[in-house]
Amino acid sequence: MTLTLVSGCSKIGSFSIDDESTPLSDGATYQSTVEVLEEGLAESYLKDLEDGEVLVGGASDAFVCQGTVPDLKPDWDTILIENPDTVAYLVIPEAGITVPVMQKAGDQTYYDTHNSKGNIQEGGALHLDIGNNADYTDPNTIIYGSNENGGPLEYLGIYGNPEYFEANPFIYLYIPGYVLEFRVFAAMSGGDTDILTNTNCYDYDVFSRYVEQIYASRSMDLQKTDYLKEAVINGWRMLTLSAGSSTDSTNRYFVYSTYSGSQIQ
Repeated sequence: MTLTLVSGCSKIGSFSIDDESTPLSDGATYQSTVEVLEEGLAESYLKDLEDGEVLVGGASDAFVCQGTVPDLKPDWDTILIENPDTVAYLVIPEAGITVPVMQKAGDQTYYDTHNSKGNIQEGGALHLDIGNNADYTDPNTIIYGSNENGGPLEYLGIYGNPEYFEANPFIYLYIPGYVLEFRVFAAMSGGDTDILTNTNCYDYDVFSRYVEQIYASRSMDLQKTDYLKEAVINGWRMLTLSAGSSTDSTNRYFVYSTYSGSQIQ
């Protein structure tokens, strides 16, 4: 994992954590994942910050996937020829979701009304917030999708079922060369429509408060895994699935997850 000290717009320095020092294996348990993430990789550098500096996160491929990675190998050469806006495939195994993720440069709502082939279609396609990087290393990556009948996230609300929430904790993103795994830690209804604009998660303190707010939510359908909270904060790399009738809809359902591993394809 690489962490970077920033003062204003200038990088002060970076710190690398050797992959070999991460004590995980293919047979690691959920608890061992927590123990590794809770080592406080971000917090360990806070004492070195000076006035005007904040700590920002970078890519972390230091963890072996904890769940069973689905057997999917997208043909990226063909996919990108058909539509170069494709930036990932999202797979939630037990929810029956295996769909492409799009990103239209400069247009946040294009894929509200267009499918992954670029054709007009009700329900549209999954799409990455235009403020996010397509390598999924941002502190909070937002993927939007319709949960209306026939939409790509039609069945995302299944995370409101406590038994399903506990039994199916992993989400997978397939990008060229890699599979990224994210561990679900909370799910609920809400009204946030522009999270990246309203919450600067590159500021570690802001990110920490944001996670605390999720856990403290009074949403009636909130599902959460309490023991993961510190791991989420220290991991500093979230994936948020934001489902609604459109990107601007305030009637939304959210599934929040934290990076838990990666695998080379």
